[in-house]
Amino acid sequence: MLHPTIHHVLEHANLISAWEKVRSNKGCAGTDGITIEEFGARLEDNLNQLKREVLDRSYRPRPLLRIDIPKKDGKFRSLSIPTVRDRVLQTAVAKVLEPVFEEEFEDCSFAYRRGRSVDMAVQRVIALREMGYNWVVDIDIHAFFDQIDHGILLQEVERLVKDREILDLIRMWIQAQVQEGERVFRLEKGVPQGSPISPLLANLYLDRLDEELLDENLKIIRFADDFLVLCKKRERAQDAMELTQDVLNALKLTVNREKSAVTTFDVGFRFLGVQFIRGLAFRIKNDKKGKGAGQEISGAPQVKQACSAPCRNATEIAPGPEGPGPRLEPPTSEPVPAGHDPRLRTLYIMKHGCVLGKESERFTVREKAKVLVEVPAIKVDQIMVYGNAQITTQAMHFCLMEKIPVFLLSSKGRYYGVVDSLDTDPVFLHKAQFERADDKTFCLELARAFIHGKIANSRVVLHRFSRKRNAPVLREAFEKLRSSIRRLRQAASLEEIYGIEGSAARIYFGSIARTLAPEWGFEKRRKRPSKDPVNSLLSYGYTLLFYNIYSIARARGLNPHVGYLHPIRSGHPALVSDIIEEFRAITVDSVVLALLLNRRLSPVGFSKDSTGRCIIGQKARDLFLRAFENKMNSAITHPSTGLKLDYRRCIEHQVNLLARVIRGVEERYVPMVVR
Repeated sequence: MLHPTIHHVLEHANLISAWEKVRSNKGCAGTDGITIEEFGARLEDNLNQLKREVLDRSYRPRPLLRIDIPKKDGKFRSLSIPTVRDRVLQTAVAKVLEPVFEEEFEDCSFAYRRGRSVDMAVQRVIALREMGYNWVVDIDIHAFFDQIDHGILLQEVERLVKDREILDLIRMWIQAQVQEGERVFRLEKGVPQGSPISPLLANLYLDRLDEELLDENLKIIRFADDFLVLCKKRERAQDAMELTQDVLNALKLTVNREKSAVTTFDVGFRFLGVQFIRGLAFRIKNDKKGKGAGQEISGAPQVKQACSAPCRNATEIAPGPEGPGPRLEPPTSEPVPAGHDPRLRTLYIMKHGCVLGKESERFTVREKAKVLVEVPAIKVDQIMVYGNAQITTQAMHFCLMEKIPVFLLSSKGRYYGVVDSLDTDPVFLHKAQFERADDKTFCLELARAFIHGKIANSRVVLHRFSRKRNAPVLREAFEKLRSSIRRLRQAASLEEIYGIEGSAARIYFGSIARTLAPEWGFEKRRKRPSKDPVNSLLSYGYTLLFYNIYSIARARGLNPHVGYLHPIRSGHPALVSDIIEEFRAITVDSVVLALLLNRRLSPVGFSKDSTGRCIIGQKARDLFLRAFENKMNSAITHPSTGLKLDYRRCIEHQVNLLARVIRGVEERYVPMVVR
């Protein structure tokens, strides 16, 4: 495990990043009366002074300012606010500790973690309900943040943090003095709500609860101290209640028995502001009398997604005849979990001369003075710009600040580059990636897993289409690929794995070539130039899939250029080329085969340029994009988790697993092989 030190905390870039985060939160002054504006006016002097105090051990946190914030139910919540200087230092520490702590955290935890949200926790509850987990253990922890035991907390922190100076800072912060009016007292237990470091410490404190319940194969969904345990049987739920109480007692936390119970979806319960009852879920909004007014969020898609499927007038701005104005449509493919929110929603801009701008909190796409479509900016995860479209400075700034990658491609789909923000947070993960890349045994085992996933999923695609079409050629290839997998297990070098992969690809695509009608002109897989429609569609689909994976890998903190199956070389995201292998067949290939074998496309939708390269026509491109997005947003059962996930979330799960393997948290990488 890589251990951060106080020098990582005090790096100038990290302190500046911490300051920017504190400034963006727009908090009030602390007990010293210094505002964010005043601190920023002498920023360099203040940061240097803070750094000197920490290094010479003279730093002491100022007393926390206790204020009461009114809640919707008429009660108050007490916040303990550090001074601006202390908030900057706490944020700097949190930024270097986050990747270390993240290794420990479980997938069932959704609060205070990058890329996770209340909606994701609610969707997990809905997904488990649909899988038959109808019994619910609903436990309320009494005054959780105020009851955290300092001894237990520091013991957990010391297990992960070895730098004595960082530990001393954390100890001072959780034992700080609090000023409440004229009264001043010191915290003997609990962590102050309002301190930037507290959410990270709170998650670490309850990580033992997550682990204990998961070790018993229980389904837990936790958002900070709000959590549920879902079971299929009443007896199992009662056992889970007892186990949970035992674990919380060991953590010196008190269960609020009046608010805790074993219940069911039929009876109903409330979680994270959502009322669940039978097959429905309602977002609760308190009225003046304190009674809930609900808005249904499940049983049907919660929101019609602006960027979840490439409809002509929604996410894709493409040339076409005049007709109805822009409309927003959800994907219309296989059923997905209720309340499903597609992962990595994509805005495609494909019409020459369009301008992508940002007005207020919305992206706009204009052609001259006419607005073709408006999309809430919060609903966009990545943007793909084809051909001669333009982006305003305001839109570019927003994308860089919000870490929304903008991929630039030619009108034919050739990749030019990506506009992406520089993120130094995952530097320790990057260091581990490079170290692992020098380990030949590690590279060999990871390469074997990637190619096993590729060949196994290719067999799945062949089996599905042979069963539907009574195609003996596909069945024959299906059996031949079985021997490829056996040979893969014995491969002793990357060169052998490359050879097995190449042989399996020839078998796979050879069977497809013999199955498709001669009019398609497909003889074998040819990367470039694509001389026939099938190769053009495959290459186009792989490009889309590739940069979807790129975005997910970057969001998780991985360096996309450090590969294990594919060698590191300048300008090539080798890790993305590794990850894509197990997903090619089950996403892109299956879409292409379905479109061709079901005669939804015909060769007349393609043309050739002067060099003989096959060009995908606009209608064919539109149809393929729609089918590709429907596939990516459709739900399947992930073979490891058993949860209904769309393909992008499956990719995200595999990327998270890969990061844990690289860090040494998991022993081996298990590819996702569908059934």
